[in-house]
Amino acid sequence: MLIGKILGTVAAGKGYKVTFAPTYGQEKRGGRTSCQIVISDSMDSPVISEADVILVMDEKSLDDFENSVKKGAYLVVNSSMIKKEVQRQDINVIKAPMNDIAEDMSNPKSANIVALGTVLKLIDSVSYDEISRHLEDTFKGSAVEANKEALQLGYDFVKVK
Repeated sequence: MLIGKILGTVAAGKGYKVTFAPTYGQEKRGGRTSCQIVISDSMDSPVISEADVILVMDEKSLDDFENSVKKGAYLVVNSSMIKKEVQRQDINVIKAPMNDIAEDMSNPKSANIVALGTVLKLIDSVSYDEISRHLEDTFKGSAVEANKEALQLGYDFVKVK
């Protein structure tokens, strides 16, 4: 959810039309969550049936969302948690060990920010620098620099564009 809020806030601040649609599991705590973010110059529909970029952090999410990626678009997979192979051959798959990267920097809670860094290479609506600056508004104290490091490591991991 935090990744979606950060992307949506920065994109809206730049004048884009943004929808943020979170989904929560039935559990009170620790349940599955997902969010759909649409960032566009104009908003024809607040929801989409196929996405340009989908980030999956666990195997169940891979099962649920693999078929929602547009042909030729990107599926970003957290290879620390997902060992199963992607079945589709008509999409671009980027595997990044997000949890392992966060663990290596002694900040396991930052795996989501590592993930945010990985997707920044794949979207044009917001820049790395804009997101990095926004982290200063999102986190406080030493968490700012730790999350900036996580963002950088995720961004540097992806070798496209």
